[in-house]
Amino acid sequence: KKGMLHSELKKININHNFTLVLDANSTKKYYLKIFNHTTSLRFAIYLKETKDFLREDREQQNIIMIALGVILALLLYNLLLYFYSKQIAYLYYSLYLCTLIFQQLTYLGITPLYFSKDFVYIDNLSVLFKVNIMYIAAALFAKEFLHTKGYLKINKIYNLIILISLIEIPLFGTSYFYYPEIGILTGLVFVIFNIFAAIYIYKQGHKQARLFIAAWIVLVIGFVLMILDALGFISIMLSFQNIILYGTVLEALLLSLAFTDRYILLQKQKEKADQLLMRALENRQLIIEAEIKRQTKDLSNSLKNQKTLLKELHHRTKNNLQLMLSIIRMQAQGVENSLKNHFIDLENRVMAISKNHEMLYIQKNLQNIDMQQYLYELCEKIKQSFNLNNFLFQVNAENINLPLAQASYIALMINEIVINSIKHTQVDYTIISIDVKKKEGCYMINIKDNGKGKLQNIKKYASLGTSIIDTIIKEQLEGEYSIEENQGILYNIKFEL
Repeated sequence: KKGMLHSELKKININHNFTLVLDANSTKKYYLKIFNHTTSLRFAIYLKETKDFLREDREQQNIIMIALGVILALLLYNLLLYFYSKQIAYLYYSLYLCTLIFQQLTYLGITPLYFSKDFVYIDNLSVLFKVNIMYIAAALFAKEFLHTKGYLKINKIYNLIILISLIEIPLFGTSYFYYPEIGILTGLVFVIFNIFAAIYIYKQGHKQARLFIAAWIVLVIGFVLMILDALGFISIMLSFQNIILYGTVLEALLLSLAFTDRYILLQKQKEKADQLLMRALENRQLIIEAEIKRQTKDLSNSLKNQKTLLKELHHRTKNNLQLMLSIIRMQAQGVENSLKNHFIDLENRVMAISKNHEMLYIQKNLQNIDMQQYLYELCEKIKQSFNLNNFLFQVNAENINLPLAQASYIALMINEIVINSIKHTQVDYTIISIDVKKKEGCYMINIKDNGKGKLQNIKKYASLGTSIIDTIIKEQLEGEYSIEENQGILYNIKFEL
C-alpha cells in the first residue's frame, strides 16, 4: 500500500512508484487495484528506468519550488505594500496568494514530501475548505481592486459567491458528506463571472482592470482544464502536469503588475487632473483679475462721484451758512448798538461752522481737516468781523488733522475764547496764541492772551460763550480744561479721540 494516505515510509518522490525486477527473456503479470476516497481518480502507468524516473522527479520538484518561491516572494512583497500603504487590496491579494500556495502544495503532490502523515490526511480531507477559502480571498480582492461598491449588482453577486462558499464548507466538506466537486464547480462559476465583471467595469472606464482581466483569463484557461481533468472528462494534466503551475505563476505576476499598472494609470489621471485644475485655476485667475479690474474701476468711479457729491454737499452747506450770515448781518443793521455785539457773536459762531465746510470743499482730504490752516483762517475771519488792526494771532497746529465733528467743536470753542479775549484784554496791542499738540493719542490745546483780564471776572460774568466752551469741552470732546492767570488769561484744554 503506497497510496498518499497509506504510505508506510517517508516519501521522497512526487509520483508513486514501485520497483519491478525481471530476469532476461522473462514475462510477469502485475495487477493493480487503484481507487480514491477523497477526490476524482486520475492516473497513468509508466515504465521507466530508475535513474530516469529519479532525475525527472527531482527536476519536477525543482520547478515547483522555484515557481512557489516566486509566488511566495510576490506574497511577501504585497504584504509589505499593505503595511506601507494601508490599502486593503494588498492584504486581500496577499491572503489570496497564501491560499493559492497552500492549495498548489497539495495539488502538485508536495505536501506528502514535507509534512507529517496526520497533516497529509487532514489536508486531503480539507480540499473543499482550501479551495473555497481561496475563492473567498480572490472575491474580496476583486471587489476591492475593481471598486465594485460603485456597481451594486456586481457587488451583490460577489457577496453571494462569498456566502455560498462559506455555506459549502460545513455542508459538503465533512467526512460524512464529502463532495469537493461542488466547490470546484462553484470556483468555475466564480472565475468566469470574475472575468465578465472585470470586462464590464473596464468598459465603464475603469482602465485599471486591464491586467486584472488578462491575469484571470490565464487562470481560467488553466482552471477549466484542471476542473475538467478533476471531473474525469480529460487527462491533460498527466501529459502537461506543470500547466497549472505555470498559469498560476503567470497569473500572480500579472495581478502584481496590475497594482503597478493601476498606480501608473492613477498617476496619469492625477497628472491630467492636475493639468485641468491648473488650467481651470489659470482661467479662474484671469476671470478674477478681470472682475477685480472691473469692480476696481467701478469703485473708483463711484468713489470719485462720492467725493464730488460730498464736496458739492460741503459747498452747498457753506453757501447756506453764508446766506445765514448775510441775513444776520442785514438784521444787525437795523438794531441798536447795544445789540449789535450779540449779532457779531452769532455771526462768528455761524462763520466758525461754515469754515469747516469750506475747508473740506477746497482740500483733497474729505475725512480730516488741517487744523493749522483752518485755525489761522478762522482767526483772520474773526479779526475781519471785529475790524481789528491791533490784534496778532499766533497759531501753532502743525501736522494736526482732526475729523469734521471735532474740528467744528474746537472751532466754536476757540471762537468763544478769542471773542472773550477781544472783549477783556484792554491793552493797546493784543497777542493771542493758539497752540495745538498731540502726544500719545492725547490732544492739548493752549490758548493765551496778553491782556489784563481777570479770572474772577470771567467766572463772575458767565455768559453764553462760557457755557458753550464748557459744554463743548466736557460733553462733546469728553475732555477737561482749566483757566489761569499768567500775564493774561490761559486756557489749558485736554481731550482724547
